Amino acid sequence: MRVFELYMKRIIRRRMTLILILVLPIVFTYSVVAQYKQAQQVTLTLYAKDAAVGAYVTGMLEKQDVIVKQADSKEGAADSSSNLGVVLTQSASEVYSGKGAVTALKYAKEQSFNSSSLEVKINSVLSVMQTLARNAPDEGAFAASLKKAAEAKPAIEVHRSILGNPNAVVLTSSFNMIVFIIMFLTMTNTMLFLGDKVHTTTQRILLAAYSKLSYYIQTAAVFAVVGVVQFLIMIGLLTAVFRIELTLSPAQLLLLILAYGLLNVVAAGIGLLLVSRTTGNATGRLLISVVCLPMAMLGGTLWPSSIMPESMQRLARILPTNWITEVNAEMFSGFGRHAGEIALHIGSLGVLAALLFLLLMRVRTENI
Repeated sequence: MRVFELYMKRIIRRRMTLILILVLPIVFTYSVVAQYKQAQQVTLTLYAKDAAVGAYVTGMLEKQDVIVKQADSKEGAADSSSNLGVVLTQSASEVYSGKGAVTALKYAKEQSFNSSSLEVKINSVLSVMQTLARNAPDEGAFAASLKKAAEAKPAIEVHRSILGNPNAVVLTSSFNMIVFIIMFLTMTNTMLFLGDKVHTTTQRILLAAYSKLSYYIQTAAVFAVVGVVQFLIMIGLLTAVFRIELTLSPAQLLLLILAYGLLNVVAAGIGLLLVSRTTGNATGRLLISVVCLPMAMLGGTLWPSSIMPESMQRLARILPTNWITEVNAEMFSGFGRHAGEIALHIGSLGVLAALLFLLLMRVRTENI
């Protein structure tokens, strides 16, 4: 265990490396969860010249779970960061005298599902307003009907029910992101061994190990421990801070920890192989970027593999990053989990780790 203790102490003593190990999971988990929650919110910025019209539109939209923000000017509604900006310049009196004719200006910085659904909602709200104006006997009755419609309970109550785990998307996205963190950070940390190689420190450290295999096992164990720590930080954030239920049994959680530990071993093995092929720091970092980034992108850590062309999806199936993202999808789906597929992916990670150790055993001592 001397090699394990030595390298663990070196990582802990390197402040920047330790900070990255602790901070990156926090930053990426927060960004994924914040983005997910933001995507779930449907927001509209409204500028209404007439208070009665504004109160009516706001009340009707809020019944449909729309977050309505009030703008102080037309420009404020047009330049807002909401899904849709709406400008209504007619007063209730003008709408009534015009027999219900309503003009609305709509602004969307980018077309999306939320902006399109909001256009449908605002059109329906204004359509109801037109009907109320046509059926009102006088202007006072029209104003009263606007107020009554805004304050009334919805005629139809909609109860949403999500099949499977309602937090499946945010959980899968968060844990897919940690796959990228693990691959990149672990492979980058293997560059620590390049300086030892150049200064023949590794050859002296090898003397403290029983064999070359023992040296590599202890070295990979360091990165496995680091990966498990990052994993537990993520779990703590998701459950304690963001209050997101993992819906995993203790056995499933241990299985997931095993998968991420094996991923760390695989990433360390690939990084050590790359270190053995170079003596230059810049070249080593370039090799790590060339190998790590395509594996992360094709493996589905940054976006779903399903949106890629079929040829790239076939390539992704042989990548360890894809195996672990598939494990995430199966674990957090909330449906009947396919134990066979999960076992196959985790077993594939174990087989790959063993193959990498075999390759590392063939590396000449002077190249370690």
